[in-house]
Amino acid sequence: HFTPLRIGRALFIRPSWSRARPRRGQAEVVLDPGLSFGTGHHPTTEWCLRELVRLRKTGQAQAFLDIGTGSGILAIAAAKLGYRPVRALDVDAAAVRVARANARANNVASAVRILRADLSALPRRAVERFDVVCANLTTPLLLKERRRIVAHLKADGALVLAGILQSEFASVVRAYGELGLRLSRARRRNEWQSGTFVRRAAGGRAG
Repeated sequence: HFTPLRIGRALFIRPSWSRARPRRGQAEVVLDPGLSFGTGHHPTTEWCLRELVRLRKTGQAQAFLDIGTGSGILAIAAAKLGYRPVRALDVDAAAVRVARANARANNVASAVRILRADLSALPRRAVERFDVVCANLTTPLLLKERRRIVAHLKADGALVLAGILQSEFASVVRAYGELGLRLSRARRRNEWQSGTFVRRAAGGRAG
């Protein structure tokens, strides 16, 4: 049931057995479904991929961080789209092995650094900050570790959050609003709702 997926004009994702090919100008990611989450077809992963494409500023250096990388699809896509540097982490050792293998298969292993790391153990004052941060996690984790997640975001960066049930979305918006972020874009599909957040302007209110 894993069919090729086109994300706008910029990105094309297919399983290795598919003979479909990208259109001119599309970056290609080849990835087979496995034990690690992430083929691009789930509404939460697809949202993150579409935001990666939308947020990419051609010709500009943009750093990307993928928190909870699973199969590595977001990090690999980011590298293919030209994000540099690209960092990814997951607490699950098997996911890290799969993500690294997928990065090698897509010839971006040198551009993507994938680490095994527990989000709850990361410092609240990050040494390295990123232009775009994706966190496709469960809502309890997004809420509990929100300060650590936001700590990795540059002042003018974009935070893409997914893995949120529609019934939980308002609580996520409130929690991140308290940290100075406002909701700039959102999409609901089935029971899932995902959003992209940016820093609230001085004197403004969270949206």
